[in-house]
Amino acid sequence: MGAARRFPLWAAALSAAAVTGVAGATVAWAVTSHRGGAVALPQFHGEATWPAGARPAPWVPHGRTALVAFVGTCGVCESELRRIVRRLPAAERPALVLPAPTRAEAYGVARGRRVVLLVDRNGDERTGYSFPLAPGFVEGDLRTLATAPAGR
Repeated sequence: MGAARRFPLWAAALSAAAVTGVAGATVAWAVTSHRGGAVALPQFHGEATWPAGARPAPWVPHGRTALVAFVGTCGVCESELRRIVRRLPAAERPALVLPAPTRAEAYGVARGRRVVLLVDRNGDERTGYSFPLAPGFVEGDLRTLATAPAGR
């Protein structure tokens, strides 16, 4: 067997400096970048969201947020939605609108689907859920809509 080759000391120092430089540059970029390395969270948590003004909601009064629910004869669904609305402070409670199933098409909802749409104070659909839904997300999105400034 031959003698083992030694890694030159200068090569080890150069490798260590390169690793330190890359780590330092990564940290510096994260600290000075616009987002600071943070992940942006969505404003709303529904399965679909729309910007203000993109989808006017028919038959919904303006000036107050609304929860429009197409749940058909699902008593459990309606009960869950009423519970979500009751949990909100009075100033943040939306109007609960339960349109007749025949009006589902005007909202773009296929007949027989259980869908909830949240509408802002300007009368625009902002986010939508289908059942089963996460009550905490619906409640949080209603709070966001209730505290958003009115107007476009």
